[in-house]
Amino acid sequence: MLRLKLAKIREEQMKEVGKLEPQTHVRPSTKVKRALSDNEEEDLERKVQRKIDLDELEAPELDDEQKEMRWKQLSYEQLESATLELYERGGYSPTYQSMKDTMPGIEILDEEADMKDMLQRRQQNKKQPAGTTKLEAEMLAIARKGMESDEATFSVEQPLEAQSHLWSDKYRPRKPTYLNRVQTGFDWNKYNQTHYDMDNPPPKIVQGYKFNIFYPDLLDPTITPSFTVTPCDDPDFAVLRFKAGPPYEDIAFKCVNREWEVSHKHGYKCQFQNGVFQLWFVFKRYRYRR
Repeated sequence: MLRLKLAKIREEQMKEVGKLEPQTHVRPSTKVKRALSDNEEEDLERKVQRKIDLDELEAPELDDEQKEMRWKQLSYEQLESATLELYERGGYSPTYQSMKDTMPGIEILDEEADMKDMLQRRQQNKKQPAGTTKLEAEMLAIARKGMESDEATFSVEQPLEAQSHLWSDKYRPRKPTYLNRVQTGFDWNKYNQTHYDMDNPPPKIVQGYKFNIFYPDLLDPTITPSFTVTPCDDPDFAVLRFKAGPPYEDIAFKCVNREWEVSHKHGYKCQFQNGVFQLWFVFKRYRYRR
């Protein structure tokens, strides 16, 4: 099998040499093939099985035709070895090149600028939540800012009775968009300090709420939305109801029924600004007495 490969290689080499040499009239004569000696056979075998230098095959001073000729002269074993070496070098990935070797007309992008541009395009193509306008989506983004680790979104709506409005024949009633947060944590009062520690903490409790109700399309923005707190069947909970003008319906949430801290020093906020009604409060902390 090896002799056949060697003979095929020699035949291809002779064809390539014959193309390059000038054609002259040669008197036909009978040629007798001489059998290869053992030494010549071993030399050819070593030549076939020697390791290929890829740098020589792809030398920059060679043109494409010369490179192709060198690749054609490789045996099957040499071609396989060269292919494996190419794979180990870069996994068929483009190799790093200097900026000086770049072809003219090719734009070179800065990595940081390209990443910034990609993030900006992602933000532009980001779909806004279903059922919200562009203005409401911007309000949601503002309300999400500054969310702390001990806070979570809160969306437990309380069903209300059927609402009838005098303006319902002129405007279509709709529920306002909202983004509410509930604040939870450990209450390290005297009792919990006595019976619990950091390795075995007490159960988390609700410590406060942050309600953000969006009214961007109020017909009369001078009228401030209001809220009411009414007890429910369970004395531990209450219903917090928000009311505004047309075209918005009332909306209510079920929350923990405890006394509020109404001091601004403790984070209390009740304001209506830029179409957003905010009601933020925390509960009073009770002291444990024996």
